[in-house]
Formats: sequence, C-alpha cells, structure tokens
Amino acid sequence: MSTFTLPLFPLPEVFLFPGTFLPLHIFEPRYRSMLTYCLENGNEMGIVPYPRNWSGSGPLPIERIFGWGHVIQCERLEDGRSNILLEGLGTAEIINYESMEPFRISNVRKIEQDKANRGNSEFKNTLAELLLLTKRILLAEGAEELIILKINHIANHLFPIDFIASILNFEYVLKQEILETVNLLDKSKKLLDILRDMNLRE
Repeated sequence: MSTFTLPLFPLPEVFLFPGTFLPLHIFEPRYRSMLTYCLENGNEMGIVPYPRNWSGSGPLPIERIFGWGHVIQCERLEDGRSNILLEGLGTAEIINYESMEPFRISNVRKIEQDKANRGNSEFKNTLAELLLLTKRILLAEGAEELIILKINHIANHLFPIDFIASILNFEYVLKQEILETVNLLDKSKKLLDILRDMNLRE
C-alpha cells in the first residue's frame, strides 16, 4: 500500500480529477499557511470536496476519497494572497490525520488508476458515445465552436473519463462517484448513464 502525507484543502463541491488543472485563489490566513507548508514539502496537496449545502453545524463532512495534485504555478501577491494552478495526479483515501489545526494534514493511501481497459473495444465504443454526448451538451450550453472541436482530442487524454467529468456540470454525489470509481470501463459506463440523462433533459 502506497502511503504518503498531504495537506488537505476542503472546498465546497470542488473536484480535482486526475489529468486536469484547477486554478485556485488562496486568501484565508490558514490556507496561506497551508500553501507555504505545501511548497516546502513537495508542492503536493489534496482537494477534498464537501456538499455546498452543509449547514455549518457539526464536523465538516469532507469526502474520504479525493483528488490530489502538484502545484505547477504559484503567483504570490503583495498582500499575502496567492494564485496557484494545480495539476491533478491521482486519487487518494484519508487514513488518519496528523494535524487538524491550523489546517488539515493527513496520512493518505494512494489509489492506483486503472489503465488496463484503454484498448478494450467496449471502452472505445463507450468513449465515442461519451464524446458525442459531451459535444451536444456543451453546444446546448452555448460553448464556442473551437471548444467543441477540441473535444475530439480527449480520446488521446491520459484520463479521458475524468477530464469529461471535470468539464461538465452535474450533481455533486455523481461527480464523487465518478472520482471514486477505479475500474476504467465501469467509470466510463457510469459517466455515460449520467450524460445520457443530461442529454434527455436538454
């Protein structure tokens, strides 16, 4: 079991999928401290989502399985705030906490990403339909034609299913389910069911 230590950044319904990029604006004092810790300890952090409708009472209901990544850009502003860009590298599961204050530091288990099904004919057919539905949904949402044309290149992406899930808007619970699913074929089928439903509602 591959384990390592990560600072965790809880954000309401924000996901960092493998193979995607997430820009963030860091302004709260404790998360400024977290960023400093991150940059001094390998530039890696986890993005742990929680429901946007959390009432604020009781413990923060963060997910145990989350996306983690590497800070590839950091712009420090004069007033102490920062703009950063995270590259998603994979998913991990919280084992326990080393610290909770002023920010969360956790021991986590790395989850290996399944790539074995990339050559599977069923996966290829599922991905082809996913790309078609993604273009239809984006077109209905008013996306620019250039973006629609670029969707075809997702087939060559290292994590095509995760990338599609990251650019479309659908329910928090379903996004978390996609993030947690390891088997690539199962993940593609789950996303296809979601996109078929979205397409029917357009």
